[in-house]
Amino acid sequence: MKRITDILKVWRNEFGVVRADMGVLIFLFLLPFAYPLVYSAIYNPEVVRDVPVVIVDDSRSELTREYARHLNSTQELHIAGYAANMQEARQAMAEKACYGVIHFLRDFSQKAGRGEVATVEVFCDMSLLLRYKSVLVAVTAVAREMGKSVQVERMTELSGEASVHDASEPIQFTMIPIGNVSQGLASAIMPGVLVLILQQCLLLAICFLGATSRERARLNGGIDPKEIARVGVVARVVGKALCYLVLIAVPAVFVLHFIPIIFDFPMNGDVWDVIVFFVPYFFAVIFFSMILQRIVPDRESTFLVFVFTSVAFVFLSGVSWPRYAMSEFWRLVGDCIPSTWAINGFVGINTAGAALEQQRGPYIALWILSLVYFLIVLLLEKKKTH
Repeated sequence: MKRITDILKVWRNEFGVVRADMGVLIFLFLLPFAYPLVYSAIYNPEVVRDVPVVIVDDSRSELTREYARHLNSTQELHIAGYAANMQEARQAMAEKACYGVIHFLRDFSQKAGRGEVATVEVFCDMSLLLRYKSVLVAVTAVAREMGKSVQVERMTELSGEASVHDASEPIQFTMIPIGNVSQGLASAIMPGVLVLILQQCLLLAICFLGATSRERARLNGGIDPKEIARVGVVARVVGKALCYLVLIAVPAVFVLHFIPIIFDFPMNGDVWDVIVFFVPYFFAVIFFSMILQRIVPDRESTFLVFVFTSVAFVFLSGVSWPRYAMSEFWRLVGDCIPSTWAINGFVGINTAGAALEQQRGPYIALWILSLVYFLIVLLLEKKKTH
């Protein structure tokens, strides 16, 4: 009973410490509300449409003109004009008048008419992969449809009648996007970034509190006057952790639930599965931050920790580069970061519509990290009190 009372004392006291620190309030309430809005707005619209391209038509045939008309009718491309040769087209790309070049070779129509492989050369500005994707998707789709049309014409000449359904296509495919139906960049990246934002806000706030506590202790003979005296190590750690958990609850609801609604990100999972999944995540982040706060000597150094860890945690999570392509060492480092497991689990539940049971691996991993980091924090606290 005394331990529970001590936990409540520490919990209430830590609320008072947080309430009196404007810097911590900014990290816990301003950043979680501002960052997701700014980041999500930057990525809107998610899909690039009407990418301007230039046509270089060395064939100058009815078939290539029809091909160009079909390209221009797609939602991905816009024919900005024709170039006399490739040199002129490269100049247009250099001047950013277009972001792609479609080149029909001189023998394009002849080869297509004889049933041979007719080549379309596609050049694209790779400075933005979304443009490359739009150009490639449009050219590929039109090529398939035009190939069918050419095949029907040849069959008609041979047999007298034919239809599009008679055109042979040994392997047919239909692309059905799952989860990220819009196939947008923000819908693919932002769910993971939202999880990481919550981690970094907690990390900043807790490191800030730890550095401030040490500064007060240095001015008062090694004792922080705002710390509750005569309470056990477990009560101190658990009380503070529960305080931070309550404080992050409201920002977490906004970031994980309302931001996807505002920007129309995929929300295919069960809300209760998401809530249950994030309980061990926040505990793991809190205890992880309590460990890192030991290496922050003052309040200003907190920002250095934030800048360094933000970039590293993004790469280690697998948001920008798949984890299976990383070396064993970096995968192991990533496994020690709570956001790595949380991002994969949250994307699986909220984007792909998986049940909590199907994300059992990341869920158990987060509980293991919570326990391990909790024990480490207890050891560090005991060492500090002796």
